[in-house]
Amino acid sequence: MIARPDATVVRDFLARARRRVALVASVEGAAAGFVAVFLVSVVAIAARGAWSTGLSLTVAVVLVLLCGVARTVERRTRAPRVSVLVERRDPKCRNLLITADELTSRTSTPAIAAVSNDYVQGVVLREAARLVSTLDPSALFPVRNALIALLAGAGLWATTLAVGQRATQRTAAQRGVGGPAMPTINSIDVVVTPPSYSGQKTRTLHDPVRIEALTGSQIRLTVHARAKTVAIETLKGRDSLAISQSEMFTGNLVADADGYVAIDPAADGRTGNRRLIGLSVFPDLPPRARITAPGKDLFLRDAHQPIDVAIEANDDIGVASLRLHYTKVSGSGERFTFVEGDVPITISRTDARTWTARTHWSLEGLGLTPGDMIVYRALVTDRRPGSTPSESDSFIAEIIAPGGVAAPGFAVDPDQERYAVSQQMVILKTERLQAQRSALSAEDFANASSEIAIEQRKVRAEFVFMMGGEVADAPNPDAAITDLNEEAEAEGESDLAAGRMQNQGRIALMRAIRFMSRAATSLTVADLPPALTQERAALAQLEQAFSRSRILLRALNEREKLDLSRRLTGSLTDVTRDTHPTVEAEADARSAELRKSLSAIAAVAAQRTFASDASTAVSTAGANVLRIDPSNKALQDVAASLSAAATAIERNRTNDARKDLERGVTGLAGVLRSNLFDAPPAARSLESDRLGGALRDAVRGRSPR
Repeated sequence: MIARPDATVVRDFLARARRRVALVASVEGAAAGFVAVFLVSVVAIAARGAWSTGLSLTVAVVLVLLCGVARTVERRTRAPRVSVLVERRDPKCRNLLITADELTSRTSTPAIAAVSNDYVQGVVLREAARLVSTLDPSALFPVRNALIALLAGAGLWATTLAVGQRATQRTAAQRGVGGPAMPTINSIDVVVTPPSYSGQKTRTLHDPVRIEALTGSQIRLTVHARAKTVAIETLKGRDSLAISQSEMFTGNLVADADGYVAIDPAADGRTGNRRLIGLSVFPDLPPRARITAPGKDLFLRDAHQPIDVAIEANDDIGVASLRLHYTKVSGSGERFTFVEGDVPITISRTDARTWTARTHWSLEGLGLTPGDMIVYRALVTDRRPGSTPSESDSFIAEIIAPGGVAAPGFAVDPDQERYAVSQQMVILKTERLQAQRSALSAEDFANASSEIAIEQRKVRAEFVFMMGGEVADAPNPDAAITDLNEEAEAEGESDLAAGRMQNQGRIALMRAIRFMSRAATSLTVADLPPALTQERAALAQLEQAFSRSRILLRALNEREKLDLSRRLTGSLTDVTRDTHPTVEAEADARSAELRKSLSAIAAVAAQRTFASDASTAVSTAGANVLRIDPSNKALQDVAASLSAAATAIERNRTNDARKDLERGVTGLAGVLRSNLFDAPPAARSLESDRLGGALRDAVRGRSPR
């Protein structure tokens, strides 16, 4: 570096110019910082409806400092050397200052280093020193424009600060001047945990409008609210959330049906604006199974013919098991026996939700004889714990007995098979239920016993019909076995006189009916041991009755005929017109409730300036809409629009609130319109028809032929 007086003058000028450039860059950065603060304030006021003064000052200081420093650093690292900037601002320098800057710097380019003549260097520095004495860094790099930009940015920020203060004051006025602040909900976080068997992932939602979950999912709510208590309301009722820490409340729900979740913050006897969240619950559909081959009933000549069975099973979440179950039916009349079992199958899993199975089923090991029957079906279960297996359509494979094939053109009477699964099947079901008693709850056991009691009454009713209906529908269980209905017996004297009552099978059937009545009574109260005793006694009497040689028939009553000789006879003085009371149309409760909600929404939308309770009124209307029909998709959309409108009203976004209200009203009106009937077409009068006909005749008469 050259140490000459002229060189010192040049270096001092360049240093002052460098500081001036840095000052301008810092002011420009600060102006950019104020513009950034202005934009942040606008977004905050639009989103929150208010803007804290302290927070605004903090953001302003941070952004102004950051932008100023960043602009200064960027100018130093990326801008050309200050001598180049001076040459650009004052073209009369003619590269003299750049050359002098190179000569006075510690590092110089090869071209400058080649200037080794001291005389030449002295001339260059002398001329450069004379030149810089005529230059002013403040004139070359004025800070005026940067200061104007800085003041403009600060003015914009001050304007937004004033607007934010007014918005804060307006919100405070709505909450009550001088009183405690209205409780508000800041945010809601929802964690949906599906049942473990489904294999689905846990989902986290932030401020959701609607929650969608699988049946049985656990829903955890975390509400961040400025309140002392937070209440939660669903279709089942109302409850309070537990406070876990300051301004944080938590609670759990179980997704079991469509509905809604309404959250109300409260403090010091005041309730804040409600937050409404829709709830859609998707059921776990039962699995489905289908036997695709052979897919029809088979009639086999013997048990040596195998059956190729193909099964398809699927489920919306996942299949857990697949079986091919059969029931072997042997015997006849009331001597049927039933043997059940499973057939080994080969399962192929396309994926967790789709399974197929095949088997080459040999019937030889089942000991089938002519007349025996195999009833088989597929049983599939899904992964849901405690789920009941779903059954496919059942098919039969019957070993044909000699003479058992119906002639072509004739159909077998279905009543012929009515008694195949009758008293013997009732006994079998009762025995199964007795064996499963330890594995069932008291309620399930009582329900299953009641279902068997119903089947026992059906079997009894068939035999009562066979007996002519003379046994009372609800006989006294304490009556003797041989007690008969005396009135019915008196009406059947003609049968007694003809000797038709001498068949002992009739008495056996009556005793069987009595035993069935007592068995049904015991099954109704879930007392299975005496029920089994009575059922077996009834079966013994039935076997005895059907072992008789005579056939039991029900006598048919003779059809009544009209007596034509009595036509047009009698007195007509008492003949009057029948009068019937006027039946009033039933009111549609659903439409009435929807109209009430529509009226409440319209009342809020008609307000020029929303009242302090407008948000709560809209949210309550949305909850009422969902309460009417939680599963209706159109009503779910209406409730979502109303919830968004309530949030917009709470945050003073009037335009957004009115748009959401308009969408909600339009959707609700569409639902109501779909419930209305089309108006009948207006009837045309005779005069109009005559006038139209005359006009057509006149036009036809004037037209050229």
